[in-house]
Amino acid sequence: MKNRISLAGAVTLAVITIAQFETFGQTNGVILISTRKAQDLSYATTDATDQKGPGQASQGDVAMAELLGDHGYSSRIIADAQLNTNLGGDPMPFLTPANPDFNANLVILSGSSGSADVPGMAGNGIPIIIGEHSCIGDRPLVCSCLMYTNGTQSGNITDTTGAPFGPGGQYMKVLQPNHPILQGIPLDTFGRIKIFRDRYPEENSHVPPSGKPNYEYSWTAIHATNAAAGTTILGILDPTTTSYTNENQRAVFAVNDIGGILGDGSVNPVRLVHWIVCEDGSGGSRRMFNALTDIGRVLFVRTVKWALGQPLTPYQPLNIKVSALSNTSIRLSWTASADKNYKILGSGNLATPRFNWETLSQDIPGINGTIQKSLDLSAAPQVAFLQVASVP
Repeated sequence: MKNRISLAGAVTLAVITIAQFETFGQTNGVILISTRKAQDLSYATTDATDQKGPGQASQGDVAMAELLGDHGYSSRIIADAQLNTNLGGDPMPFLTPANPDFNANLVILSGSSGSADVPGMAGNGIPIIIGEHSCIGDRPLVCSCLMYTNGTQSGNITDTTGAPFGPGGQYMKVLQPNHPILQGIPLDTFGRIKIFRDRYPEENSHVPPSGKPNYEYSWTAIHATNAAAGTTILGILDPTTTSYTNENQRAVFAVNDIGGILGDGSVNPVRLVHWIVCEDGSGGSRRMFNALTDIGRVLFVRTVKWALGQPLTPYQPLNIKVSALSNTSIRLSWTASADKNYKILGSGNLATPRFNWETLSQDIPGINGTIQKSLDLSAAPQVAFLQVASVP
């Protein structure tokens, strides 16, 4: 939503609605994020010695854990080999530790691993979110979760340019807007969501020659026609911004609920999610999660909530109203929630990346009702832009 008003010719103001994040409580348990074993020096082959990085952390996995923590969840980033019995690991201390308060109640196979290292989590009675393309179908791998048949047709569709017509594009075409995860999420006129943001102007400006890009995104994709009987495809690559047309659809976001039929004809005992982003572990910079748009991050948190079986209400965008108090001051009002805090950002240039906008007011406590906030714009430039955002 964008509102533009004139304050007696002094200032032209635009107010932009920013994605409203959900805050979800988790009463018990821990979310496990499986990450690449090569980041651990105890293994023979290690990323720590790769001069191109990312070193001993998958940046996307860390960002994922940070976002989960902001929304009230406890999570642990665990090297895949520690969970993989085929590699000598023992998953039980992580799935069911001595204190049952810390039992794993969700496993995220983020995709930062090598496909042969991803642990097999099916059969543990724990829901799984899968960002590793090799595990979404019926490949002969221990991690295969059987959401699709012909699993060898899955792949990572990776782009570093941010151009609208990159290999996969930046948009997801929504097929099931009334699914609880997507209900209320705003779509554009083509029924799409922009999942991956544009590259920041300076994001790759200091990367050494032949270095790994800081801006990179990747889709975890497979032929939509391969979906198992119980798999519901929520989104595909947008046919208007990718070479994968309506006749050659690639599924990028899907669920298979408890009781759903899997690719081998068996009945699914847990909630499974084919997630839209893969950390592209084999040689990638593993910053895919960092390239999500604000609404993409909202979708991730709502997906986690759905996988955990927690109640979901339809997403509610901020409803911002602007009123002029004088030639130099305005009042913003918006419908708020007591579960969130809010902040107001400002910039003289709409093209400025959000992280460079000036914070005009923050730590505004939420209420279950309407918040009103007055701003003095006497020192503002001739044209000013404001963003109102809920946090985290």
